[in-house]
Amino acid sequence: MFDNFHNNQAPPPEPAAPKKVLRFDRGYLKTLPGILQLVQLLCNIIGFICIKVSWSWVSAIFYNLVYWIGNMVTVFLLLSYTFHLVEKYDRWPWPKYEFFFCGAMSLAYIVCSIFATTIGESVGYAVGFFGLCAIIAYGADAYFKYKAWKRGLPPQ
Repeated sequence: MFDNFHNNQAPPPEPAAPKKVLRFDRGYLKTLPGILQLVQLLCNIIGFICIKVSWSWVSAIFYNLVYWIGNMVTVFLLLSYTFHLVEKYDRWPWPKYEFFFCGAMSLAYIVCSIFATTIGESVGYAVGFFGLCAIIAYGADAYFKYKAWKRGLPPQ
């Protein structure tokens, strides 16, 4: 009845959807998730350097595995958020994936940090300390991603 059919008028055009383009956003690095990801990377790198100095090869094997997986995925996520790749693929449940990744990394760092501190040397204590910092950073990130996932918030 109110579709302007009787006046031979066309309905107003729908506004075009905004284009999803990749762009660099330095402001993401100043947000809490960006800072947490930078702390995660820093703890990964310093812990890796410390474990390479130690003589214990069993701890180093596990820590290397956790380090490489954590670094590759965290760098990918940091670049994805910094260049707004997550907005381009907004149908994926990014907070859900990140929650499970950060939770798994927290558990892996708990185990690796316990192994590293059993070395008993000052290097083992340093690795344990940076592992604790990584546990806190990944755990806080997992908590915030869980809240965002349950609320249904967009990833960025």
